[in-house]
Amino acid sequence: MDAQNRLLQNIFISQSSGLKKSRHPLKNLKAIDAISQCRTKEMGTSYCSCKDNHSIIEQSHSCRHRSCYLCAHGSRLKWIETQKKRLFNCSHFHVIFTIPHDYLSLWQYNEKWFSQTLFRVANDTLQTLLKDKKHHGITPGIMIALHTWGRQLNLHPHVHCLVTAGGLDKQDQWQDVEKYLLPIKVVKSLYRGKFQSAIEDAYQSKQLKLPRDMNEHSFKRVFKLVYRKDWSVRIEEKYEHGQGVMLYLARYLKGGPMSPAQIQSCDANRVVFKYKDHRQNRINQLSLDTKELVRRLLMHVPVIGSHTVRYYGLYSSSSKRKRELCLDRLGNLSSTSIGDGDQVDDVLLFCRTCGEQAYLVQRIFRRRHKGNSLIERIPRSFVQQLDQTHPAYDLRTRDPCELRV
Repeated sequence: MDAQNRLLQNIFISQSSGLKKSRHPLKNLKAIDAISQCRTKEMGTSYCSCKDNHSIIEQSHSCRHRSCYLCAHGSRLKWIETQKKRLFNCSHFHVIFTIPHDYLSLWQYNEKWFSQTLFRVANDTLQTLLKDKKHHGITPGIMIALHTWGRQLNLHPHVHCLVTAGGLDKQDQWQDVEKYLLPIKVVKSLYRGKFQSAIEDAYQSKQLKLPRDMNEHSFKRVFKLVYRKDWSVRIEEKYEHGQGVMLYLARYLKGGPMSPAQIQSCDANRVVFKYKDHRQNRINQLSLDTKELVRRLLMHVPVIGSHTVRYYGLYSSSSKRKRELCLDRLGNLSSTSIGDGDQVDDVLLFCRTCGEQAYLVQRIFRRRHKGNSLIERIPRSFVQQLDQTHPAYDLRTRDPCELRV
């Protein structure tokens, strides 16, 4: 494994003693455990050999956590291939909805509620306006992805919406959207009203948990203040297809908000990384304390069980008939190339002695104790057993993991 790809993992390992002493939510504990132990003996090992049992090939297991960069590449390519089959071969609009920073403290205490509400309100806003005869009177296909970070890894919750430049009318006829999707002022006003209404209802029903530094009076003051602000919504120019936005989203949906390639230098106390400043349109550098960097990375670990990508309208699973109707007319993006590896194939291993293909002969997993640690349950069908004279069994004496049979 390239040492560059291990940089983020090594940073987490270097801070492990401090992380264990501090308090973290369960989602962060699982992320720390997974990222620190990914592709090491602690995560377990698979042993492969050729049919003639010449030599043993050891492969440490991946954690498959969605915030782990080491596991991201394969998952990213598979996700892209899935989207190419789902997305229509037509023009798309890229719309970004952002939450005002006045609500950041509320977000941190109510992350699950805010993320679900952001998805729902963004979709309601787009579909309400697009179905209106004053605009287009259509049902579009919408894919929404959640991002919670800015370029400097600060908290910046927003969603990216990939919207088809067209849709089906009430007679199931495809209608194209020309140059403009929707009037931006109308979108901002409706989005703000729907979100504010959801916050007010949640507060009245006591679904919202107020931060320690916020009481009822300060909450109402912030609520009224935000009503007078112009909420941030952007509608980008129409793309000929959705591939560009899809590839952009894929870079961040898998592997966390930061790539090891961004790191310029690091030691036990300081990390310097580069980022692109879109306002100045140039590459800048930011120096952070190592503990602060880890804190910012953990701040963006998704809520356990939550989906960071959701589909609505013609892209939703409930619109199978209409989606297939559109695919027959428009086709999908399966024929397009993604640029960095079009196919996701299984990795084949070969014996170092004879060159023949190696096959799995044994898998070893460590024992997981109940508590905050993730408990892996592996079906018996995944464990292949050989006779006791096979060389793989000699490894048990020197492997810290426990063999499950």
